[in-house]
Amino acid sequence: FSVVWKQPVRGQRTSVAALGLRPVFSANCERQSDSRMSRPSGALIEHFLLKCEGGLAGRPIAVEGLQKTITDVLVRLIPLNGEDQNLRLTADRNVSVFGQESPVSAYFRLGVEHLLFGYDHLFFLLLLVLLFKSLRSCVLMVTSFTIAHSITLAASVLSLVTLPFAPVEAAIALSILFVARELLCRLDQRSLIAGHFPYLLVFVFGLLHGFGFAGVLTEIGLPEDEALEALALFNLGLETGQVMVVLLIGGLRLLVAPLLSLQASQRLVRLTVFLIGSVSACWFIQRSLVILMA
Repeated sequence: FSVVWKQPVRGQRTSVAALGLRPVFSANCERQSDSRMSRPSGALIEHFLLKCEGGLAGRPIAVEGLQKTITDVLVRLIPLNGEDQNLRLTADRNVSVFGQESPVSAYFRLGVEHLLFGYDHLFFLLLLVLLFKSLRSCVLMVTSFTIAHSITLAASVLSLVTLPFAPVEAAIALSILFVARELLCRLDQRSLIAGHFPYLLVFVFGLLHGFGFAGVLTEIGLPEDEALEALALFNLGLETGQVMVVLLIGGLRLLVAPLLSLQASQRLVRLTVFLIGSVSACWFIQRSLVILMA
């Protein structure tokens, strides 16, 4: 087997040891060559040959050190005969067996989980739901955000338009801070774009968040023969997670609102917005320092 082991790198990290992750194969496998290293932009790639008596089908594969991280690993087996096989390893399940997942199904789950556990995107959606209070406005908001981030996600992953990952992350934090600031202002004190063109604001920030989504997918990579299908499933997973979040927030508002007075409800909203704005400000400073120190 020809093994390609790709890991994302940022800053000045130049060695596999710096990441602390190593693929571990079953006992019937042994190396047949030394590692050959290459480092394209944003990644460190190791190539080596592996001999496995009886093959890899039905055999476990693991990633040593994965249980100590919050990283996912996608493993793709491309046999000379038969269908390709995928499996996904996580910190909670760092050992798996080929044949348990369809070739691109992991990308849908990856999209859902990236949205649900991506706190910056969650905060942004929460603020948007607070900014657009009616059902109709929330639907239009979700539609605008979806169209925008789908455009830049596809353009970036397909290498039509690319932006550096670190500045995008800093700009995403700034977008959250901007919306938080707008929510803390009275209606007559909000900026022109937020006060009169809110859907345009969502669309512009959606373009920005699309580059953030693309950063994750670019690090993992797409299967060459099923790139468009995997991209579509990842994006569908993002939309599924997004709808789940919006429905959850809307449901909580309907449940909590009758229990609180108008004044108490307004105070709770302002406190939530202030906390999110404070966290996003810290993220922006931290991510900006990373850029300056790189």
